[in-house]
Amino acid sequence: MFDFFGSMPTEDRLIFELSKLYEQYGYRKFCMAKFEEYSFYSDNRDFLSGEGVIAFNNSDGRLMALKPDITLSIVKNARIDKNTCTKTYYNENVYRISQETNDYKEIKQSGVELMGNIDSYSIGEIVTLALKSLQKIDSDCVLCLSHMAFISAVLDEMKLPATAKEQIIFCQRNKNAHDLKAVCDEYSIEEKYVEYFTALTSLNGKFDEVLQGLRYISMNEATDKACDELEEVYNTLCSVSLGNKVQLDLSVVNPSSYYNGIIFSGYVKASPTPVLAGGRYDNLASKIRKGIGAVGFAVYLDNLNLHYPVESETDCDILILNKSEHSDITLMKAVEDFISQGYSVRVEKEIPENFKAGKTMAFDGKEVK
Repeated sequence: MFDFFGSMPTEDRLIFELSKLYEQYGYRKFCMAKFEEYSFYSDNRDFLSGEGVIAFNNSDGRLMALKPDITLSIVKNARIDKNTCTKTYYNENVYRISQETNDYKEIKQSGVELMGNIDSYSIGEIVTLALKSLQKIDSDCVLCLSHMAFISAVLDEMKLPATAKEQIIFCQRNKNAHDLKAVCDEYSIEEKYVEYFTALTSLNGKFDEVLQGLRYISMNEATDKACDELEEVYNTLCSVSLGNKVQLDLSVVNPSSYYNGIIFSGYVKASPTPVLAGGRYDNLASKIRKGIGAVGFAVYLDNLNLHYPVESETDCDILILNKSEHSDITLMKAVEDFISQGYSVRVEKEIPENFKAGKTMAFDGKEVK
């Protein structure tokens, strides 16, 4: 019998499965226009990680842009109650420059945004949804957790120039201890900080072991609190039997001018790059809408059809070869009868090249045999 849902391309099937998941947790779909004023993205270019923006002149002379990001638009346009939480999800396309081809690319995304009065449960719920989203793609998956305070709180304490901070964050993201040492030497950074940042570049792996190491090298009250927050999230995941899918990885770092708190990246077996990313971004949300907290993530659906192709033994259940020039009504009734029984049916004059049918039949003008 024809399995419509199972035969869908992976990316299209996931849109339905992820939507159902998010609806089950009380999130409501957010729909948006494809265009936004270019100045809005220009003002927040750092958040876009330097991605190019496709711009064009509107009929009224305004410079518009195809959306390179969904989060920015939701924060700007959603109704947000500071005393409760606005919970939204989306299935949208964004337009960015491909890292592989350097050409503009249309990318499918699904994701969730939770904005308003953020508490510890909110963080735990978002991380849980992130892991469950990964499992919809592949049960062989892992979510890498981190926390911005391990970098940003210590850098703020050191009062370094912005360029030095950017270089240290870059080295941390790439786990490059050699270049990190050179940056520290260039800016005459105290040895205790050199040892701290060097240790961070190597801290990744099993949650309990890495957390113990983080507590040992913790530099201040903010990093102590970050350890507690990570442990609280981990305990939440363990309570729903997801703790074995989590690792701590301090190379997961986002721009500190926008992100704060928990951040994470998600991986599945067949994809060489992350398929999910997110975290807490109060700094960005407050820049656009004063006094609100925000946390969320995006699932990158592009290329999943390549990494997870749908393989089917047949292209349809029944192929009917129409050998008659007439009796269309009789043939249509036969097709409808098969479909009503749950079969998929295709009518052709000849067998298409490389076509696989569960059963091949012929119509002679009177009946299907």
